[in-house]
Amino acid sequence: MSNENQSEPQANRLIHESSPYLQQHARNPVDWYPWGDEALARARDENRMIFLSIGYSSCHWCHVMERESFEDPHTARLLNKHFVNIKVDREERPDVDAVYMEALQMMTGQGGWPLNVWLTPDQTPIFAGTYFPPQDYHGRPGFSTVIRRLVDVFNNNPDKVTEQAAEMRKALNNDLYDRLSPSGITTEQLNRAYNAYAESYDEEFGGFSDAPKFPMAMGIGYLLRYSHQPGSQSARTMAANSLEKMICGGIYDQVGGGFHRYSTDRRWLVPHFEKMLYDNALLIPAMASAAQITGKPLFREAVTETITFLNREMRHPGGAYYSALDADTDGVEGKYYTFTYDELHDLLDPDTFSLTTDRFGVEPGGNWEGATILNRVTSIETLAKRFGTESEQIRRKLESAKSQLLEHRNKRTRPGLDDKIITSWNGLMLIALCQATRVLGHPPDDAIALGNFLADYALQGDTLYRIVDRECNAKQPGFLDDYALLADGFSHLFEITGDPRRLNDAIHLAELMLHYFHDEKKAAFHYTARNQSPLVSETRDIFDNAQPGGSTAAITALFRIGHLAGRPGWIRTAISAMEPLSELAASHAPAFGYLLQTMHRHCYPGNEIVIVSKPDSDPADDTVAREMIAIWRENFDPSSYLVLISGNESFAGSGFESLYGDKTARNGQTTAYICRDFQCKAPVQSADAFRKEMAESR
Repeated sequence: MSNENQSEPQANRLIHESSPYLQQHARNPVDWYPWGDEALARARDENRMIFLSIGYSSCHWCHVMERESFEDPHTARLLNKHFVNIKVDREERPDVDAVYMEALQMMTGQGGWPLNVWLTPDQTPIFAGTYFPPQDYHGRPGFSTVIRRLVDVFNNNPDKVTEQAAEMRKALNNDLYDRLSPSGITTEQLNRAYNAYAESYDEEFGGFSDAPKFPMAMGIGYLLRYSHQPGSQSARTMAANSLEKMICGGIYDQVGGGFHRYSTDRRWLVPHFEKMLYDNALLIPAMASAAQITGKPLFREAVTETITFLNREMRHPGGAYYSALDADTDGVEGKYYTFTYDELHDLLDPDTFSLTTDRFGVEPGGNWEGATILNRVTSIETLAKRFGTESEQIRRKLESAKSQLLEHRNKRTRPGLDDKIITSWNGLMLIALCQATRVLGHPPDDAIALGNFLADYALQGDTLYRIVDRECNAKQPGFLDDYALLADGFSHLFEITGDPRRLNDAIHLAELMLHYFHDEKKAAFHYTARNQSPLVSETRDIFDNAQPGGSTAAITALFRIGHLAGRPGWIRTAISAMEPLSELAASHAPAFGYLLQTMHRHCYPGNEIVIVSKPDSDPADDTVAREMIAIWRENFDPSSYLVLISGNESFAGSGFESLYGDKTARNGQTTAYICRDFQCKAPVQSADAFRKEMAESR
């Protein structure tokens, strides 16, 4: 039969879902359900096992398993005959993912996606794995073999299934907080955490592991904070060198900017090519701090390029950011991002070709599967000597070459875009943009637009939603990290704009977060709101993995907002929740990079600085205010707060009259207030006086 007469495969229930990942599976012959009451009720009513498959749209091995197994009619018949089959986008339902990822790690000691789990009708996991080949391969059972074995056990040995399910349910419901003892947060713990990073540091290539190698932006952020202490130059070296090696490697997109997910090798050359919003959002503040601390233009340039990439390829017209770009193009990983020697030879003029191949290590045979992953193998200074010209001229030629390569690349089939707008990830991006503005002077417009979008669409009354789609429809009530990271993001936005609406947004979210998620009895946080349907076990989400854990994000948000909004009770709540984790963070530093930064801020508090510009001007337009901001940057302290307020801003009726209402442009002149622990020094009105006060306050 010709292709013209072949009908499109019949759609399953996922066709009605907005998730790009679920849509990818909407025409599989597998009778997929989304996670929800319909599927779970059918499993209970028919006493059927559940086959639960969890992934995300830019997951390479998820695509492979779909092609090999879920698109195969024979495999689909097996699944449909014996199971209720449920597909979950882990980015939409991180609560479901967290529970069953924990089960996988208990069973196998490993994790990853796709996450495939078989559950009893009451949702208890009894078997789990990641990628399964379609047939038995080198002693590894194929997917069909696993299915048949599980069906046999479930049907013929129900007592064994019941016993195993009971053990797993008990294990999943063990609360880590019951085994933790609160202790004071000490500088000794911070020192031990630093030593843990130092012991795992790769002196040759940077980073803190062998292959595969992840950016670990939160740990780098902690080391940059730690480097402010006397005698801690090595922390700065480890952090800056790791960032520099990444920026020069293949994990960084040398043509378009922005970072890929991780490196498959030790030297950052061969990435896993997906691009995630959260990786880039976490790396921007780390690079901004490194730029300010080291003075190296490399970091400032990478911040600018990364934001430019995100605005160009991952931004909603309303100002929010999409979640991911796929690793694959036309089913081939990395195809969009690599170049061949001959391709560049045909595209560039001879001088530019020679310069580009020297700079980025392009050779006829390539450095990866016959093509080249561009990486900076030769410095601009070396190229200037080699070509007998000035460094600045080399730099301009390379920028021109990159523009040509980007224009050429844009004509290729683009990687798939996951256009979900995820609240927690956009909260991270809001923090990142505010940090770029505060530390490097990036224009605040991007951060303001993002904050406006999230305030208008994600936050609706007393409910924060986790997902906003391309058409600005909100779905799925938020989880702890959504509330915490957006509250924190709004507090950062208040700092760079002085807009009391955003501080009120931060307070509102913090109040909701405490109401829905705080466990006062254990001084801890639940990941799922108390008014949402329970799963087989509850999740605390205390570890900082690829993203901040919900609990550590909540602690950080309460600590910051408590200081900015004059809520000392929230600061105490944050400290109480931090104390049971402090010893764990000191002993397992890589799993607590975000929390360690807040522990450091607690042990080494900074100033609370308010700069008010003259009336009828913003701080960015006020000469004296700009000089004061520059002085603050010269004396950069990541633990300090810097609130910039327009001379025309009124706090009347905002609820912050006692905190900010008296901080005005005195006598119509730019005025700075330097405070600590809600106690302020006499205000100053000149750059020289501000410099003196900053020096004394350190």
